[in-house]
Amino acid sequence: MDQSSKPSRLLGVDAARLAAILGMFAAHIFSLYKRGPEGAYSPTFTGAVAAGRASVLFMVLAGVSLTLLTRSLARRGFSNPKVYSVLALRASIIAVLGMLIGPSNEGIAVILVHYGLLFLLLPLALRLSRTTIWVVSALWLLIMPILWRPLAHAWEGQTLGHNPTFLDLLTPGLLLKDILVTGYYPLMVWVGFGLLGIALGRTSLASPATAAKLAAGGAAAALTTLALGWAATSRFTEQIAAAVRIPLDDVGALVAAGRLPRVSLDPLLADPSYIWLPTAHSTSLVFTLHAAACAVTAIGLMQLVVPLLGLVGWFLAGAGRAPLTLYAGHILVLPLMQDYLPPMAIWWILCAATAALGLWLGFTKSTGPLEYVVRVLSGADSEPPGRGASAPPSR
Repeated sequence: MDQSSKPSRLLGVDAARLAAILGMFAAHIFSLYKRGPEGAYSPTFTGAVAAGRASVLFMVLAGVSLTLLTRSLARRGFSNPKVYSVLALRASIIAVLGMLIGPSNEGIAVILVHYGLLFLLLPLALRLSRTTIWVVSALWLLIMPILWRPLAHAWEGQTLGHNPTFLDLLTPGLLLKDILVTGYYPLMVWVGFGLLGIALGRTSLASPATAAKLAAGGAAAALTTLALGWAATSRFTEQIAAAVRIPLDDVGALVAAGRLPRVSLDPLLADPSYIWLPTAHSTSLVFTLHAAACAVTAIGLMQLVVPLLGLVGWFLAGAGRAPLTLYAGHILVLPLMQDYLPPMAIWWILCAATAALGLWLGFTKSTGPLEYVVRVLSGADSEPPGRGASAPPSR
């Protein structure tokens, strides 16, 4: 087999990126809860399904992408130091982009700084064996949410209160606390999602048998953890209602959606029962494991089904080739639309723009605009050092 030949793209992985992006679109556009005619709150479809799970899928796919990119660079002849240089530059560019566009939309917890730092930290795990990375990722996701809870309680309130910017570099202690522990995407735990992505990237994702096992195993784990979380939480609903001062009838909506008007689950951080919450963005043990299992399910299912869809599969995968462009683009345009258009109109506008981009990228087989810029600036498009010098002269 010619190791220098370019392998075919994993269409299901690209489509999973699209699913993550659409899920984050929904979470940023639609309300996570609604009030019924009798006054009690209930979660919306977005609050019950997309919230929390889409961003975790995005992070797991970051680990998959890192593994695939590293493999691609090595195949092209890049040395290990050059590979790590490309990865470090890529991480820095994404983090800088996040700091630049974060202040434009403070209504959304922009993930790009954390995403970039994840790319900076994860290369340390690339040399681990396939078995070791699976063990490390599993232990990380099991242990870190338990260690995180008392630390988050001890530092409660020590957050930036806004998306990270360059000015926050003047208060590095607070910035680190926010990014690692107290913020919306605490890397102390979320690194585990990236490690899981590396482990998935080491599997034979192109194999239908592997994809089927991932989909089935992930679904079983997702359903089990969700059921376990709700069963455990049902035993202390009165405790939750008293701690956050809401009617007992609203506890279910709060636990599902993660928040209600002027209400969050932060007062429960001091209680060890917090780890059982099946709540999006709670960083509880149960939801961490559940969201990770959902991500595995989505990647396995997409990789199993999308390659069978022909042109539809190419279209879905095409839009998934521009996750950075789509994510950054919707962060910038949402404030321009939200004061003038209803949520459903914004949703369809973003879907139409995504579809147009998907058609273009699917049939041209190119990458998104921001993806291209990052690739060029990071040096991923350059010739490996020494390649030109070692080539025989033309005759």
